[in-house]
Amino acid sequence: MPACRLGLPAAGLLLGLLLLFTHLSDAGAGAEKPGVCPQLQERTDCAKECSSDDQCLDNLKCCQAGCSSFCSSPNEKQGACPSVDFPKLGICEDQCQLDNQCPDNMKCCRNGCGKMTCATPTF
Repeated sequence: MPACRLGLPAAGLLLGLLLLFTHLSDAGAGAEKPGVCPQLQERTDCAKECSSDDQCLDNLKCCQAGCSSFCSSPNEKQGACPSVDFPKLGICEDQCQLDNQCPDNMKCCRNGCGKMTCATPTF
């Protein structure tokens, strides 16, 4: 009988801890803002400006660039950049930095030279 009496309080305690843990993990997650992070050049300084979108002002998103994370304007256009096998030819000068600088549904993506250019997305 004593084991039965302990079972209910123990179950309540476990449930309370589970709810507390769920609340704490949700609070640190932050709300994700619309859009996707642009394809960024990898940074090696490992600077951590943010860890989630809610730490960024206005419509900026928290984006990864290698081991670094910082607030950046999101790409708003649908689709993904086509894969590029390096080294390939490409204009070795940045032609854009954000999707909204490209015409129609084209996205700002890395080319074979490692620079940013407008490209037709893949879906």
